[in-house]
Amino acid sequence: MHVGALSLGAGLCALVGINGFAAAADATIGHDVALQACSVAHGEEVAVPITAIAAGRGGSLVWLTDSNANLWLCSADAGGQVYAFSMIFSDLLEGAGGQFVLPVHIGGDGTAVPPPHDPLHIAELACQAYLPGDGDKVVGKGADGLNADWLPGYFVFIETDAGETYLCDATADAQVWAFAKIGAPLGLGNPVG
Repeated sequence: MHVGALSLGAGLCALVGINGFAAAADATIGHDVALQACSVAHGEEVAVPITAIAAGRGGSLVWLTDSNANLWLCSADAGGQVYAFSMIFSDLLEGAGGQFVLPVHIGGDGTAVPPPHDPLHIAELACQAYLPGDGDKVVGKGADGLNADWLPGYFVFIETDAGETYLCDATADAQVWAFAKIGAPLGLGNPVG
């Protein structure tokens, strides 16, 4: 299933609605440097923060929309360094996530038994399916802060055997919205702080 940036962004603008600005204001209190860094990284366009959450690794994940209703995911630290900045275009697995993450178990009587539905686990598996190779492990995960009841999302940090770290954002129905290697700061805009 493809999710267009315009329709996704417009839907999230509606989601922000009345309570969204209060949520963004609350997030600003704890993540003001990350919000500012992500807004600067966005450049000339108007960037409207939707929310920011602690990502557990000493940084924040910030969701923004621009003047064209595009949705952006940004990862920044408390020093104002940006490590990932990605516009959400569509499902990176192009609707095929379900075939990677929904195994069927065979019960004792030989019939297929669906696995328990754990939305965060499905998002983890979708992120791991997007990363080629074996030996990757999840080193951080949680709700991505968008609070969209209709399509909840989750962030997942994955570390490979080679020591590389990736940030992924995926949904409970195995869509991967963003996938970025986390390494040195990206050098977008100027560090804030």
